[in-house]
Parts: sequence; structure tokens; C-alpha cells
Amino acid sequence: MSLRIVWLMLCVLSLITAFGPIRALKCSLKVRILLGLLAFSCAQGYVLQKLFDASVMCPDKLPFILLVLAKWGDIITLTTGVFAIVWWLLRAMRIKCPALLVLLCGMGLGSVMLLMGERQPPIREYTLAFPDLPQEADGLKVAVVADLHLDCWRGKAWCTRFVERLNAIRPDVVFFTGDQADGEFERRAEDISPLAEVRAPLGRFVISGNHEYFWEAETYLKAYEALGMTVLDGRMAEVRGLTVLGIGDGASLTESVNGDQLERMMTMLSAEAFPILLVHKPGIARDADRHGVKLQFSGHTHGGHFPGLAMSIAAKNDGFVRGFHTLEHGMKLFVAPGSAAWIGFPYRLYSSELSVFTLKRGS
Repeated sequence: MSLRIVWLMLCVLSLITAFGPIRALKCSLKVRILLGLLAFSCAQGYVLQKLFDASVMCPDKLPFILLVLAKWGDIITLTTGVFAIVWWLLRAMRIKCPALLVLLCGMGLGSVMLLMGERQPPIREYTLAFPDLPQEADGLKVAVVADLHLDCWRGKAWCTRFVERLNAIRPDVVFFTGDQADGEFERRAEDISPLAEVRAPLGRFVISGNHEYFWEAETYLKAYEALGMTVLDGRMAEVRGLTVLGIGDGASLTESVNGDQLERMMTMLSAEAFPILLVHKPGIARDADRHGVKLQFSGHTHGGHFPGLAMSIAAKNDGFVRGFHTLEHGMKLFVAPGSAAWIGFPYRLYSSELSVFTLKRGS
């Protein structure tokens, strides 16, 4: 769906709100006209970005206050418009619903969704048990950082705070599963610099996501290495008896082209290996399970964002949208809900998180 069509849909929703709940408010005509104009103005985030020639993928050229207003306006137009449609339906069924309540609910829900997308993620800890886990890996603490999307909203200060919280967990190893940043590298170099301070005695491993390829993938990957991180695109590493495989991504939002690479890498392993796969999109999981991978960490889906959209995202990722899955041959898949959200669509009801795992040997 093109952005112009999305903009037109938002304009229609704003008019549904203006000629519905706003028109029904018990206040003067001038106030209602002003509120109607404000509702229509809130739908013009796309126009603002066009006026400043700002990229939709990462609108760095848009002044920060206008960026905040544009993103807030888009989501409250959507949520208030949906509530307004419900209001119209209730009215058609002769069921009374206060117009002011509709507007407050829509604005409140939209604001919450924006805040949940841009906040520091909560920390969630899990235990994963495997009967064949190598003895030396028993008790290993693994942090999985997915979809940081550092950008013109969440810059160096946000990243510094994130790293402080990550270090407080004291992980043994950290896996970054792609989409670490958005925007031209020159604009993000300072914002990603706190990642150099991540402390993990057994290594900090990173793979590319599709968003690296929307910008300057090679430059970003070299920068990650300069920050002390180990890039695993198409490579393997040993961590306490575990073999960590990394597969890079490409620019597509939905397609993965790395199945052949996984097959080649798996043929290089011994029968006693315990392979863990890092790959940005989760849709490769059934192939990974068939080839003998024990554990896969992925991201990309942002946990589905919110009900309704999650179904569409799952359909484009072989049914995997968030959380744990055990596959036919016993592989465990964890689809991280992401530690933040992309600035192009920074809205959530399903929570972000910083995922921490303790690996145990046992059933």
C-alpha cells in the first residue's frame, strides 16, 4: 500500500471524526469548527515530510518537534477515526454514546501506542532447557537485542541509557539480531557509539537486518566491528561449546534469500555441534529445524505491534510473530518482540522488551 493511499485514508478518517463525534459535541459552532480543522491537520504528517523533503524511512530533515507532532497526529487520527466509526454504528442502532468519550478514548489510545513504541523496553528474563546442551554452556546468560532502530527520535542519550540497563543484567554474551539503526550513517554514527560500552565477556555478536540495507549496509557493518562487535553475516563463532551461526538479511520487508547459505553452513558442522542461529526474519525457522538447528533467535516482526496488524505480519513470516515456538524436529524459536520500533511506524500495544535467557542443561 503506497504512502499516498495511507495519507488519503487518514484524511477520510479525520473527516469521519470531524463530522461525527466533534460535530455532536455540546459546545459552540466556532469551537467545533476549530476542532474539526485540528482533526484534519493531524492527518497531514505525510504532507509535512514531503514539505521538508524528509525520508519516510527516517525523516532526519524534519525538525524534531514537527516529527513528534506528525507521528502523534497520524496515530490519533487512526485511533480516533476507528472510535468514530464505532460511534456512527452505535448511533445507527440508536445506542447513545457520549461524543466526548469517543474523542478522549481515541486520543488516549493513540498517545499510549506512541509512547510504548518509543520508551525504554522492559527487561524480561526466561530460562531455556535442553537435554543435550553442552555442559560448559549450562547457566550461560544470553541477552537478545532485536530491532533497536536507533534514529532521529531515539539517539545517543536513549542508546546510552539502554546500554546502562543492558550492562546491569551482566550477560555473558549479547546477540544483536538486526535493524540496529535507521538513517544515513553520518547522522547515526554518534547515536550508535554507546554500543561500544556493552559489556559481555564472551562476545557481542551482530547480524544485519533489512533496514541496514535500506541505507549503507557495508558502512554500518564496518562501524559495528569498530565498536568491538563481531559481525556474523555468513559466519560462525564458538561460545562455550555452542556454535553460533549468523545469516545476514537483505532490503526486502518480507522475503528472505538465505536458505542456501544456512544449508551450506550446517554441512560444515559435526554431529556433536549445538547450533544456534541468528537470523533477522523468522520465516526460515522450518528449514532451520529440518537442518538440525537447536535454537533460533529472530526479530523483524516487532511482536505484531497491535491486534489486527499482528495477523497480517504473521502471514508474511510463516505464522511466526512473537514469542516461543517449538518446531517439528525439536528446534526452539524465539521471535523477539523488539527493543524499540521503527520511526516510520513507531506504534505499539504489544510491548517491546530486552530479552534475557539463561540456558540450562536438562529437560
